[in-house]
Amino acid sequence: MSGGALILTYHAIEEGPAPLCVEPALFERHLDCIVAAGSRTVTVATLAEAVRRGERLDGLVAITFDDGFASVARTAWPLLAERGLTATVFCVAGYLGGVNDWPTQASGAPRLPLADAASLTALAAEGVELGAHGSTHAPLNGGDSDVLDRELAGARRSLEDELGAEVRTLAWPYGVRSEAAERAARASGFLAACTASPGRVQADAALLALPRVDAHYVRRPALLRTVLRGSSYLGARRVAARARRLLRKDYVAGATR
Repeated sequence: MSGGALILTYHAIEEGPAPLCVEPALFERHLDCIVAAGSRTVTVATLAEAVRRGERLDGLVAITFDDGFASVARTAWPLLAERGLTATVFCVAGYLGGVNDWPTQASGAPRLPLADAASLTALAAEGVELGAHGSTHAPLNGGDSDVLDRELAGARRSLEDELGAEVRTLAWPYGVRSEAAERAARASGFLAACTASPGRVQADAALLALPRVDAHYVRRPALLRTVLRGSSYLGARRVAARARRLLRKDYVAGATR
């Protein structure tokens, strides 16, 4: 294994349409690939601290879950725990215990239940890192100070109050951000933030723009194994992802509230 650390992005671990859902049996195969590769799983905060201290990153894998679906607590965590693996769950502060029906959600995306505060608190007690994913999952590619305060500082305060756990990391909703958003995230006390740009975390990584690899890109276990070994596949994947985002947004523009 070489070439830096890897952050993997999952959403719901249950039967349903890709890319939002990964069925439990496939998720188990992914975890077994990670174990077989000899990788060490870390939280995003631990990875960010390693970058900051200039430590060796090769072989580190951060498993992350966006949105905080109920199936992560119900299904994914037991599979992780029985293998001695850890993870980071990025929660949408204004929707705990609800459904992923925020205003910017694409109309074709399935509506699935989100973990409630009690379930998330229980995960934190077992060593899972809880991070923020905004208050309403709004894209943060603008500079409106009220929106940024609500989605960053407001989300962090709300999650810490409800979950009783320190929130130090962030996943940019839809992977988008502006310079103003990065400044606001830093001012809000976030240590690190994850993007949706495929790639490896290198020693010189910008902590508020950490690359991640969506599990859909490595859905086939054989492909995940090659990526864990350090293949060059992610470079081509990054170019394709950038081109796709230029052609089509992942969210309903102008639907924030």
